[in-house]
Amino acid sequence: MTNQKSLTLNGLVLPNFIFLVLSMAMIFTGLYLTNHYFDTFFPSGISNSSSLCNLSDFWGCDKATRSPLGSILGTPTSIFGVIMGVFGLLTALLGKRELEKTAKLIFTVNFVLCVALLIYSLIALGGLCPVCTIYYVLSAAVFFLFFKYSDLAYALAPKFAGIFAALLIIPMVGVNAYIGSKEGEIKKLSQSYITQYNSLKDYGDPAFESPFKIHQEVENFSDAPIRISIFSDFQCPYCAEVSKVIPALVNEFKDKIAIQYMFYPLDSSCNPKMKGSMHPYACYASYLSACDTEKFREVHDYIFANQSAINFDNLKAWGEKFNLPETCFDNPKIKDQVQQIMGNGEQYNLQSTPTIIINGR
Repeated sequence: MTNQKSLTLNGLVLPNFIFLVLSMAMIFTGLYLTNHYFDTFFPSGISNSSSLCNLSDFWGCDKATRSPLGSILGTPTSIFGVIMGVFGLLTALLGKRELEKTAKLIFTVNFVLCVALLIYSLIALGGLCPVCTIYYVLSAAVFFLFFKYSDLAYALAPKFAGIFAALLIIPMVGVNAYIGSKEGEIKKLSQSYITQYNSLKDYGDPAFESPFKIHQEVENFSDAPIRISIFSDFQCPYCAEVSKVIPALVNEFKDKIAIQYMFYPLDSSCNPKMKGSMHPYACYASYLSACDTEKFREVHDYIFANQSAINFDNLKAWGEKFNLPETCFDNPKIKDQVQQIMGNGEQYNLQSTPTIIINGR
């Protein structure tokens, strides 16, 4: 028995130190994913906090978060990653024989479940959560450490199994209670929004449909169950904030939503309703984005992302960046098109930007 290899019974030697570091990494990974879960289902603002986690169509945390396995018994699955990390820390620091046996069994089960989740994500979801994948790698590394450095038998010591059960149950009860309270708040708030929305006058969709679509998967704009028309100005700071929400809306509703951009620059050089030039480059920015309908979404996103740097020289440089002709700024057809779209503002007695029309209201 004395010659048996052990991962944790010899103090913080290198293998056990690595185990401790991996456990800490599991805690941070689980906390990040848990924060993402609450940002997704209980957002406190309009910032796109998930951008670091959603890298592409294949690599994205939202797929996992919104999947049937994103939560278990009403608790975010990521919480269990935090619990595994905490249990790993206890195992590494306490250095108890029966605790190591119990941890060896639990971390082996954890690794098997990670493999199952990986396969599920690839087959059922068609993609991977990048941060979840980091957790899978950490779990594999911990499993390898036990496999290589521990000869102790698998066991479930009652005392330490009880500690692990407490680590599971207490957070689950607390998180479930918190989620229940948040869901109650959202239900009341949602009903308030619905009441307010239904009280608004229905003006109908804009009479002149904009060819500049931010998102549309159905053939006709009018066929989408959710139709959003955004009257916006590229130099308007609140319009930039609205643009940050769009990816989340598209991700949430996908083919059920269509979003069209309606030019309404607060600049008297192209907007006859304006007495002065509140935003002196807004008309030029509109002409640039309207130059090519195929590139509109890309140019739209870029201009808003660089809103603080808008001036005529930069707009010209951005046109070159997107291979747009310099004649965009003087093209009569483009100017007429912007004017036609701007004219839709009369239908809604437009007073400010952004003004958002949802299904005519």
